[in-house]
Amino acid sequence: MLLVLRLVLVPLLIAAVTLAARRWGPRVGAFVTALPAVAGPTLAFYAVQQGASFAADAARGSLLGLVGVAAFCLAYAHASRRLHWSLCLLIAWMSFAALTMVTYRVRVGPVAAFVIAVVALLIARALLPSSRSERPRRSLGGGGPTPSTKADTWDLPLRMLSAAVLVFALTSAAEWLGPSLSGILTPFPVATAILAGFTHARRGSAACVEFLRPYTPGLCGFATFCVVLALTLPQLSIVASFSVALATQLVLQTALFRRI
Repeated sequence: MLLVLRLVLVPLLIAAVTLAARRWGPRVGAFVTALPAVAGPTLAFYAVQQGASFAADAARGSLLGLVGVAAFCLAYAHASRRLHWSLCLLIAWMSFAALTMVTYRVRVGPVAAFVIAVVALLIARALLPSSRSERPRRSLGGGGPTPSTKADTWDLPLRMLSAAVLVFALTSAAEWLGPSLSGILTPFPVATAILAGFTHARRGSAACVEFLRPYTPGLCGFATFCVVLALTLPQLSIVASFSVALATQLVLQTALFRRI
C-alpha cells in the first residue's frame, strides 16, 4: 500500500497543482507550486518508514536545502536573459548542487535553519533581474496546435513522472543517505525547473522572471511548513504534526502573496 502511495500520490498532487496554475494564471501558479506537493509527502513517507525523529531532522535539512533552491532560482533568472533554457537549467542545477554541498556541512537547529532559509530566499528575490526589459513571447499563427499547446502536452506528464521518480528515489535511499542529506535533497527543484523551463521556452525570459518573483519569497511558506514539522514531530503524532504544519503554511503563504 505504501509503495502505491509513493508512486501515485505525488504525481496526482502535481497534476492538481499544474491544472490549477493553468486555470488561474501565473500568480496562482507561483502560490500552488510553493505548496509542499512533493516535499510534504516525501517527509511523511520518511516519518512512516524511518520514524518521527528521522523525519524531524530531515525537515530541518529541507530548510537548508531551500538555500540551494534560492540559488537555483537566482541563477536561472539571470542566465535566462541571454542563454537557451537548456543551458539555464544546467547552470541553475549546478548552483543548487554547489550550495547543497556547502549547507550539508552546516549544523544548526531548526529555528536557525529557518532563519537561514528565509534570508536566502529574500536575498534571491531582491537580486532577481527586472522583467520589464523584455515582453513575454506569445504564440502566433493560424490553425493547428500552437507551440504553447504542444508544450502543455509534455509539461504535465513530465512533471508527474519527475516527481514520482524523485520521491521514490529519496524514500528508497533515505536510510542510506541519512536524515540530513535526505532532507537537503527533498526540496530538489524538479517542479520548479520544469515550470521555469517551459515558461522560458514558451514566453521568454521576462515571463520566467515574473513567475520567479512571487515564487521565491513564497517558498518562505514552505520553510514555515518545515520548521513546524521539525519542532512538532517529536511531540505530536504524525497526522497532527503535518496538519499543524500545513495549516500554518497556508495562513502565512496567503498573507505573503497578498502583500507581494
